[in-house]
Amino acid sequence: MKHYNAVFSAFHTIYRLTTSSSSIRNFSIGVCKVYKSVLNADEVTMVCTHVDSYPFLRISLKDKHLSVKKGGVSILTQKEREMLNQERDATSKKTLVHAFVFSSTLGIIHIKRKPEKEVFTDIEKKYFRSLCESVSIGLKIFHQYKEENKTVINYIKSLTNLLGQYDTTSSLHVKSLSRLIKAVGKELRLTEIELRSLEYASLLHDAGKIQLPTDILTKQKRLTNEEFKLIMKHPRKGVELIKNLDFLKPAIPIILHHHERYDGKGYPSKLKKDQIPIGSKILAVLDAFDAMFFGRPYRKKKQLESIKKELKKEIGKQFDPKVIECFLKILDKKNIRRFLSASDK
Repeated sequence: MKHYNAVFSAFHTIYRLTTSSSSIRNFSIGVCKVYKSVLNADEVTMVCTHVDSYPFLRISLKDKHLSVKKGGVSILTQKEREMLNQERDATSKKTLVHAFVFSSTLGIIHIKRKPEKEVFTDIEKKYFRSLCESVSIGLKIFHQYKEENKTVINYIKSLTNLLGQYDTTSSLHVKSLSRLIKAVGKELRLTEIELRSLEYASLLHDAGKIQLPTDILTKQKRLTNEEFKLIMKHPRKGVELIKNLDFLKPAIPIILHHHERYDGKGYPSKLKKDQIPIGSKILAVLDAFDAMFFGRPYRKKKQLESIKKELKKEIGKQFDPKVIECFLKILDKKNIRRFLSASDK
């Protein structure tokens, strides 16, 4: 009965991994641990196809050592390549192999026991195949999710390009900002979801300006009080544009509050300090940096040292001290400076 409970628990864990994992990588690592535990395996290797921008993801769990690789066929063994092509279910006394198939081949799994251990029983082989069917469904869900992501990303790019035609000041330098976002995210230990939401928010932060009069967006002179009041509405208008897209909901607070100030003098809600979402605090700094480093039609670009001085002046006023400290640290890194120098040419 104890063994049956372990098997039922394994199926529940696969379901939970499918519904809660933020990536195929995390899902696959969890799956390998399940196979290793429930089947008393010494080595588990799982290969997934078409992960992110890589052809393959290879997870290997041997004893307590975990190995994760992404890449082309070079990361696979000859045997793994053959198994992917043949979609074969190969079993022996102490080795079990199965392909994950759902309309197409999504990957393979093979597990081993050490020579001194007992052979796999018939019932264990049945458990193994049943688990593989559940994992195949999970992988299929991740692939469908990936396709939906592509659709949403294309929507974001189209919306961003459209916005750029209305307001050139809203068009951040995507490649450079993406690199900086990753660097800041790593330094501040953002989660994968927080990081992805920040990247989407950086593209859509000013989307609400599409609904504002073009003459205000293109005005080269100082805005009147009434005109600025209209500009202040764009975060809420931007949220209205994307509120029904579930995929973008984590980015909504970032977009809504990216013009808040640390001292509470921002808009639209006059939030201050820790009331402001961390993503909004970061985006506020990145937006200001982008404007100073790359310049705007009405403003000349500045050198890095000058930008650092400007950012320091706003510590505790416009910007969160912790975010500025992190960002200045990143700007001092040689690889970031080289990257920005190349981006500015």
